[in-house]
Amino acid sequence: MDYLKKFWLVLVSIVCIAAIVGGNIYWNHRLGRIAKADSALIGSGSVSAGDMSGTNGIAAKKVKAQIAKLPRTMQEAAQKALANNGQVRVVMIGSENVQALSLLLQQRLDSSFGSLFFKVTAVDLGKSTSLQLNQAKIESLFQSSNGNPDAVIYTPLLYNDDGKVSTDDTNSVTALLEEKIRLKYPQAAFFISLPNYSANAPYINDRIDQLSTYVKSQNLATLNYLPNWPGGSKRAGVVAADGHTMSKAGQDIWLKAIGRDLGLSK
Repeated sequence: MDYLKKFWLVLVSIVCIAAIVGGNIYWNHRLGRIAKADSALIGSGSVSAGDMSGTNGIAAKKVKAQIAKLPRTMQEAAQKALANNGQVRVVMIGSENVQALSLLLQQRLDSSFGSLFFKVTAVDLGKSTSLQLNQAKIESLFQSSNGNPDAVIYTPLLYNDDGKVSTDDTNSVTALLEEKIRLKYPQAAFFISLPNYSANAPYINDRIDQLSTYVKSQNLATLNYLPNWPGGSKRAGVVAADGHTMSKAGQDIWLKAIGRDLGLSK
């Protein structure tokens, strides 16, 4: 009986040792295959440093190619963000349309660069006029972006200025804002996104055209969607009841054109 007990103990020990050794061999083999697969993905650009730099699954090679399509004034900030695992901070300044448009731009940037690579912040000035904006401290506009914008998109407050501020003053404040931002944040790109045409106020549309001419004379960069804005009675289909706040259709026109100007993927 003692002999049989010893035999079974030896047999069980042998089986346990074999299972442990076999398991180690199996898992070492699996880990080796996984490591080789990861190396192959990294070598092909499918997985790269870009995946760890806030781009969430968008390979660094693709992000670099997308950065090259941006306006030159934004490329340096984007390259620095990619290298340092940072963000490109875009601040949109405006009134009635700015909140909705900033969310749409954020979504489009996320689809092109991966989430978190760009951060779009809206500064909604409400009913403030251009003259009130001109009196504000420039730093106060960028508190939400830690005072360091990489790009600023400004929609002049022409609708707020209606009946309160002259066309010349609206135009002048637009150029003054660009100058203030350039002096305070010399690394920041600056763009004008003109107000959209009204469906029921032709005199406002004349002011928009005058503003457009002025912006060009000052060599200010624009994100220009107005050539795609419908004319005549069709304008009612792209705005709300007030005649100028963008509807979903109007937002789509803006986003498509701005996406083109920024070289963004569809």
